Amino acid sequence: MKCYSRWITVFFFGLIAIGQYLGGQLLGTETDRYVWALESNAAGANTSQSEGYVAVIDMDMMILPGTQSYLEHAISEAENGGAKLLVVKLNTPGGILQTTQRMIQAMFQSKVPIVVYISPTGGTATSAGVFLTMAAHVAVMAPGTSIGSAHPVSGDGKDIEGDMRKKVEEATTALVKSVTEQRGRNIEWVEKAVRESVSLTDREAVEQGVVDYVAADVRELIKKAAGREVVIEENTSRLEDYSDLPIRVIPIDFRDEVLNVLSNPNVAAILWLIATTGISIELYNPGLIFPGVFGVISLVLALAVSQIIPLSQGGLVLLVLGGLLITAEFFFASGILAAGGIISMMLGLLYLVDVTQAPGLVVSKSVVFPIGTVLGTYLFFVIRAAARSRKQEPLTGAEGLIGQIGEVRETASAHGKIFVNGELWNATTESGIIPAGESARIVGVMPGMKLKIKALTDE
Repeated sequence: MKCYSRWITVFFFGLIAIGQYLGGQLLGTETDRYVWALESNAAGANTSQSEGYVAVIDMDMMILPGTQSYLEHAISEAENGGAKLLVVKLNTPGGILQTTQRMIQAMFQSKVPIVVYISPTGGTATSAGVFLTMAAHVAVMAPGTSIGSAHPVSGDGKDIEGDMRKKVEEATTALVKSVTEQRGRNIEWVEKAVRESVSLTDREAVEQGVVDYVAADVRELIKKAAGREVVIEENTSRLEDYSDLPIRVIPIDFRDEVLNVLSNPNVAAILWLIATTGISIELYNPGLIFPGVFGVISLVLALAVSQIIPLSQGGLVLLVLGGLLITAEFFFASGILAAGGIISMMLGLLYLVDVTQAPGLVVSKSVVFPIGTVLGTYLFFVIRAAARSRKQEPLTGAEGLIGQIGEVRETASAHGKIFVNGELWNATTESGIIPAGESARIVGVMPGMKLKIKALTDE
């Protein structure tokens, strides 16, 4: 059982390491709810807050539920705080389609004009990022940025094949065309972006009517926005010159940051693997507590993730099957069940995300295979150690005393007594006489529950 315990210890060190990694992904967000931008010029600094401000959010991330919450909170704060303009600095590879749809709805319902600003230089708005850019009241790009490649792909980054491709393609095309038409932008190009995965540079995007203009920074963006017409709640208005207003950066809330981390399918993969292993160990050896606690916590988080990101039924079935096979292995110790369970779980994780709702969102093979290999190796040794422990016949009664040392209470030769483990036993020596008060080792058990002992001095 000592070997088994050592592997349990290794398991917990692994959990701690994973926890530290996830914690590092969560920390580092701004502690202040608002941060005044340093780029405010002297005139802007002297402007009273009652005259308004320009709100800015930095959306350099995938489009996930935490991103949606970030945008909705920013819109709410901008509306309630008297912001004249909300600038969304966007740099994204895409994300979940359902989440994107909800973000578009929030943008259309906003009472504050929204400017999507694709930045910084080298940044891009691809896939879902194209949809968000088209939904903006004003669309702007920084020099050296790009937009496009909105063609939906499968979880492994490859093209979707067959009827599923047509279904996903038609759904995404209909969405982006509807949004683009309402904002009066180039419908033909956005359809090509979805069907043919075309992209444009900042200058090309302006020339083809995909975005409104190019700006080097937020100040230039604000200045160029003056005089442009926007539609807010079906009312057309003209933007004023807000270049003298202060700029307020709204950082992402810690809860939204956590939500985005949990929405990452790679994190979901880690949680499922920890949950299966921890719960399986606890079921086999009740009372260890820690594997069960960590396993249940991981399972709850994994189930929460399943409500956040769209999952495929096939992937879930494979995950459940894998968990059942691994659990069964702890009771039958055949090796085949564990192998089948690990393979089933890894396949389930690879096909976990529903690509019809989250094109491009992927559980990385570089995460699944190493974790599956490490946990598979770990389970192999734990299961084997547990199997060997179960095959050993338990020693009870007098036989359990063999090898232990006791104190001779009555001089022993053919007959005597020895005190061991709090009990007094009849004893006989292996050879010679052992005086009372000496220590002796139990070397065997005689008929009639008499212990055979040997003086320590004879060893």
